[in-house]
Amino acid sequence: MRVLETCLYTHDLTAAEHFYSEVLGLPLHSRVPGRHLFYRLDGSMLLIFDPRASAQPGEVPPHAGTPGGHACLTLDPAQTGAWEARLRAAGLHVTRYAWGDRGESLYFHDPAGNVLELAPPRIWGLS
Repeated sequence: MRVLETCLYTHDLTAAEHFYSEVLGLPLHSRVPGRHLFYRLDGSMLLIFDPRASAQPGEVPPHAGTPGGHACLTLDPAQTGAWEARLRAAGLHVTRYAWGDRGESLYFHDPAGNVLELAPPRIWGLS
């Protein structure tokens, strides 16, 4: 098995779309205004819901949660410095954490307060 989708929550989809599309450069797959943003990643999906709307029954099962989740996206270790500079240039506070010889992670928050991490798969012994 592998993770097919990850869900995060926000009360401001406009800010989330700017952040994920412009700051992180993720490709937007689809959106339903006022309800959700779906991003297609390499082999998985990142779903961002406004829980006020997504908790309601509809075409898909309800999704409800609160901002403050966590997601880790893969990072090419050679790009760690460039990503750190990009995130800082966007005004984000970035914490760099070393995992010994397994690599380094960059931690930061999205506009909703979700904790995001960029890290090489090898921090978990994955390739």
